[in-house]
Amino acid sequence: MKLNKATLAVTLAFLSLNVVAENKEYQHEASVGYLAYSEDVGDGILGANYRYYFSPVNQDSSPYALNGFLSQTSNVGTNYSYFNELNMDSSGVDGTYVFDSKLFVSLDYQYTSIGNVDFNTYGVEVGYYVDRSISVSAFFDYDDHAYGNDKDSYGLQIRRYLELSSSPGIDLSARWEHVNSNNRYTLGADWYVSDSWSVGTGYDRVGSDGDFDIRTAYWLRMSDSFSANFAISKIVDPDVDGFNLGFAVTGRF
Repeated sequence: MKLNKATLAVTLAFLSLNVVAENKEYQHEASVGYLAYSEDVGDGILGANYRYYFSPVNQDSSPYALNGFLSQTSNVGTNYSYFNELNMDSSGVDGTYVFDSKLFVSLDYQYTSIGNVDFNTYGVEVGYYVDRSISVSAFFDYDDHAYGNDKDSYGLQIRRYLELSSSPGIDLSARWEHVNSNNRYTLGADWYVSDSWSVGTGYDRVGSDGDFDIRTAYWLRMSDSFSANFAISKIVDPDVDGFNLGFAVTGRF
């Protein structure tokens, strides 16, 4: 694809807006986004969410995408998503309370409708912030599926943000989940080249099947109150065509 001079000028001006923000603290965060596969972009998932933090969140001490996680403050949120291909919509609420000891407890509820089938998901997570950048937790989820096909899952997860001297840092994560008779293992590593841009890789394994992916994301800050977020990922497999795309607009105030 070729860019003419006018398009290039507009693009550079748009990207230059990233330096306007003053990194003011926020307590409200709302976003609307779209996830799709490159082979069928028109049939993706549209989603919206909102979160309120009980204490102000600092934006100038870590990558923008990690501000909420690293704030380690109590919060409540709500979400909604719609996937046209499966005639599926889902909505839910969740909340996390962080004690003075840095122990935290999270509860969530999700209602999902797929065609004529409805079900509810209930979840609880208990964890601990080891220090400013490490969390460990155990979780349990229960689905009351229609027609008696109920299922539950449980597991453990750990997340670590490793600060670096030459760049902001690396976001590391590991998760084990047991659901029905299968174990699922998920690993992730995202290097933040800057507070806005990350590149990373991940591994997801269920039973005997596993996939690696490579990915990158960019948080375009146009002001303290408004940002645009872009993400792209690709499964590393010659038999898998296309890649995943994500775009969202986020407001913080």
